[in-house]
Formats: sequence, structure tokens, C-alpha cells
Amino acid sequence: MHSRGAMIEKLIEQLLNELGENIQREGLAKTPERVAAALKYFTSGYEKKIEDVLNDALFVEDYDEMVVVKDIDFFSLCVPSNQIVNAVEGAKPARLVCPGERLWTLVDGYLKETTVTHVTSRKTREIAEVRTEEGRFEVTPDHPVKTWHGWQEAGRLEPGDDVEWINPSSLCRALFDAKPGYSVGYVLGAVASDGSVQDGRRICLVVKKREFAEKYRAMLTEAFPGCASQIESVSVPSGFLKREIPMFRVRTVSRAIAEKLCRWLGVSDVGSRSKTKSFRFPQVVTSSQEMMQGFLDGYCDGDGWEPRPGERFIVSSNRRFLAELGQYLETPVGRVRGDMGRVYVSSHWHQPGWKGKHGFRQETPFYVPADSRYVSVHEVRRLPWAKKPHAVYSFKCEPYPSFLVAGHLTHNCEHHMLPFVGKAHISYMPRKKIVGLSKIPRLVEMFSRRLQVQERLTVQIANALNDALQPRGVAVVLEAVHLCMLMRGVEKQNSKAVTSAMLGAFRDRPETRAEFMELIKSGRGLQL
Repeated sequence: MHSRGAMIEKLIEQLLNELGENIQREGLAKTPERVAAALKYFTSGYEKKIEDVLNDALFVEDYDEMVVVKDIDFFSLCVPSNQIVNAVEGAKPARLVCPGERLWTLVDGYLKETTVTHVTSRKTREIAEVRTEEGRFEVTPDHPVKTWHGWQEAGRLEPGDDVEWINPSSLCRALFDAKPGYSVGYVLGAVASDGSVQDGRRICLVVKKREFAEKYRAMLTEAFPGCASQIESVSVPSGFLKREIPMFRVRTVSRAIAEKLCRWLGVSDVGSRSKTKSFRFPQVVTSSQEMMQGFLDGYCDGDGWEPRPGERFIVSSNRRFLAELGQYLETPVGRVRGDMGRVYVSSHWHQPGWKGKHGFRQETPFYVPADSRYVSVHEVRRLPWAKKPHAVYSFKCEPYPSFLVAGHLTHNCEHHMLPFVGKAHISYMPRKKIVGLSKIPRLVEMFSRRLQVQERLTVQIANALNDALQPRGVAVVLEAVHLCMLMRGVEKQNSKAVTSAMLGAFRDRPETRAEFMELIKSGRGLQL
């Protein structure tokens, strides 16, 4: 323990040096020692066990009415956060979000679900509005938002900052996972040759041969299991023939698939125009020989020319795409007519050493494009002072502590190691066991003298009493003022966070819960 204290003292010395202080000057010489002692005291709850606090004061007693201990002073270290969110079942106001609700979040850029385990609320008059290129949202200024460089408080965002975002309209979509292999390569080749992607959600392939349409549809279903498309007979006007000609169309509406194709093919998923002339050579197809073969087959079935068996040419007016493909195949881009070009594809393209070429080589491992992207902040402003305080909410979520606000990724809590202080009100309804009343404040002290969040502290106290006494019910209410809210602006001087945990009869019987809440609201009564 002594070595730990010495280590903390050394770290405090380093911190003071980084702040530009002279630790030898009068008044600071013993500061590292004092801070280390204070931190040891503030976190002394880690050294205590529930059994040591309660077990020597448990009694069997024939008493089954409510036991209430209120106005227990406590302090701990942390700060809650607050927000309005995108729920899995649909966007809803924070006041309607309850424990057990599933929220959307992003983990390493991919869409995931997280579950609300606790909800708290408080009042504030300070709200920040953040406007980005893709929307707007309102949060408290200290609410963390994910930026390109990490988490940043909303109030400190500046125009030009990039924040992580996903299109909220895509949150209700079916999530199709890509299955790597020949089929993904074939779909990419077919779309790059004869397809279009519109509005980031409509994939359309219109071709002359039904066999091509059928193979494309089969490959699409294999590449993205669960995806279902139909082949339609359509008539398309021909400018060359001056008449309509019969064609076959395979159309798929899926933002999840379309966004992946757009990002693999290097084009924006915004806009309704066809992007065939803008497609890039998708490097992902070089992740395996099988996928690269699928890509070449898909493209050749669309815009290919086969003068003799085993020899094919890929023809396109997209010269940049042809140049990138030709570079990989070590084949020059030939000219057909006008702005059209072609790349020769041999049946031996994959064989190392054939004609002195490298053959197949992996240039990238298989990857699925992230669901999110970063959008630019346009404006951040503080909303006008409200006559009536706003109710704002904090959600504790597991397994991921973040959630989406209008598609923007935010965090529910950020630890500052600043204290929060308040009152605890605790009640239980005995079954057979009771506990010495002085032990309940000691239990609060044990859990509060740790690095805590108020929500977890509330639940830990309730669960400890419930496990030790096996009562008919336990109720815990904590009221706290968080120092970080006091330090970050006079507008928060009157803010207070209230959390509760109700077990057994207090959760199941509204009248029991109401009686407890009435008792803790009543006057302080006896004063000593």
C-alpha cells in the first residue's frame, strides 16, 4: 500500500510540473502527499467487503413493516450525461425511454444494438444546438460527441469539425451481411459494367440476356443472404435503333447493400443519377482469387467481348477504371473507338509467371465498408435562456456505452474524477432478517468511496441489501449535485441528479413505492 501511495505522489508531481508549477515552492511541497492521502480516503471503499460491513449486525426479528433510513450524506467521484436518442423500435423522446429499451449505436463504424440498463434525469437551462451537413440535434454542452479525433463535448465543437454519422433512415433496414467469395465479386463486376446505384438504396441491372439476369440474381442472393429480387421484362428505348427493345431488369431496394456497393466501387451514395462512369476498380476483389475471378466474370458477362474461347476483353468508356484494372492485370488499355477502351483478360491471368506477369496477388484483405461516415459541423450555438428548465436524461447502456442522436454518435457518460455529493434515502421491508440501522450508512459509504457513476452506486446499494437480507423489497433513492456541473457554468448551479432502484414489493406494488416516496419527501423532523 505504501508503494502505491508513493507512486500516486510521483504522478501528482509530474502533473504539477506539466501544469508549469514549481513543486518546491512554499505551499506545494507537500501537495503530492496530501493529494495521495485524499485519493486513498476517497477510494477506501475498494478495501471493504459487504460481509464486514453487515454480517455482525444481522438479526432475526418478527417485524415486517417498512424500515426507512433517509438523509444519509455521501460523496463519490464522477459525472452523468444526458440525451435524446434513436431507439431500435423507432426514434422517441428521452422521457419515453425505459430500462430494457434497445438503442442504436456505432462500434468501430458498424451499426450495433445496445440496451439501456438505467435512466436518470435532471433539470437544466443550458442546451446546445449542433448543426451538421446532414442534420441537427440538441444536447447539453457537456455531452460527448464522437469526432474524427475522438470524443469532444458538444459545446466545444467548432465549424469544420467532423463527427461520426449514419443516415437515420437506414436504421430500420434489414442488415444484410456480405458473404465473401465468388458471388460478391460477380455482383460487383456486373454492377460496374451494366448496373446503377441510385439514392444510395436502389440497385438496378438492365440487360438483354435473361441468362445474365438470372445468374446475377442468384449471385446477389448468395452474396447477401436473405436478399430477394425479381426479374422483370421491360422495354427500353434505343436511340440507335429508334425503337423500344425488350430487356430484363433486376432491381433491388436495400440501403444496406447499396451503401456497401457504392463504397467498394468508390462513389458517393448520394444522388439519383447512374454512376457507371464514375466507378473505381474495387480493390476488395483482390482479397481472393475466387472473388477476383467472380469480378472478371461478372464484368465480362455485362460489357465483355469474347473473340475466341478463353480470351476476353472488358470494354468501357470509364478510362480511369480500365487503367486501374489494367495496372492490376499488368495489361495495357487498348482503344476501341471514340472514348471507349478495352482491357484484355486471359484465362491464365491468375497464374504467376505467365507471360512474365505476377498473376493473382492479394492487395487487400476482405473487408465490409463501415456503416457510418464523418460529416462536417456547420454551426454550434447555445439556445436562448429558457424561463422553464429543460428536463434532460442520462442513459446507462450495456454492452456499449454510446448511442445515436439524429444519426450522430454520442456517449452517455464521461469520467472526470470530480466528486458528486448528496443524500441517500433507503428502505427495506423485512422478511425475517433486520440489520443494525448504523450499518446502512456504512454500506452507502463503502460503495460511494470508489470511482462511481450515480446510477451504478444506486443499484449496488440496493442489490447488496437485497442479497444480505432477502427482504420483501428494497428501495434506494439518491439525490446528488455533481461538481463538474457546478464548475462548468453558473447556469448549472441548481442542477441535481436523482436516481432510484426499486426491488421486490417496491417495484411490484405502486402503493408501497408511493408510501416510501412520501416518507422521504416529508420534513426532516427530529434535529439533534
